Amino acid sequence: MDMTQSGISGLLNKDNTLLVTEPVSKEDLISKLAALACKGLPETEGKEILQKVLAREAGISTTLDTGLSIPHARVDEITDFKAAMAVLPREIQDPAGDIGIKVMFLFLSPANPKFFQKHLQVLAELSETFKESFMAKITAAAGVEEILAIINNK
Repeated sequence: MDMTQSGISGLLNKDNTLLVTEPVSKEDLISKLAALACKGLPETEGKEILQKVLAREAGISTTLDTGLSIPHARVDEITDFKAAMAVLPREIQDPAGDIGIKVMFLFLSPANPKFFQKHLQVLAELSETFKESFMAKITAAAGVEEILAIINNK
């Protein structure tokens, strides 16, 4: 995937984007998103990757004050970026602080050093895109198709 041309919208599709309306814990949501991001990988690799993401998130929460949570990890098992996103019209609390999570964007990047700059670009694009007005628009979306349209037209 060429991140320089497609950005975060190039990482998302209807199969890895969720509109979550039922109550869920942060850890369970990370598990769901990791499973979507790891689709197509052997189950053992998916479990190892999930553990890396959870360990990283346990160290320092990646939830920004806008309500965007960005659990992520650099992993050896993949050769290209993988991602999944959940939009939560009713935010959930981040147990690591008093910030509510409105959108969770989980992404994985290859541990290969040549991907590190692109990894940082994804983080920068996420923090620039998911500002308060954008968060309000995306959490008011009626479904996954509308969420993706908002992201594609940002």
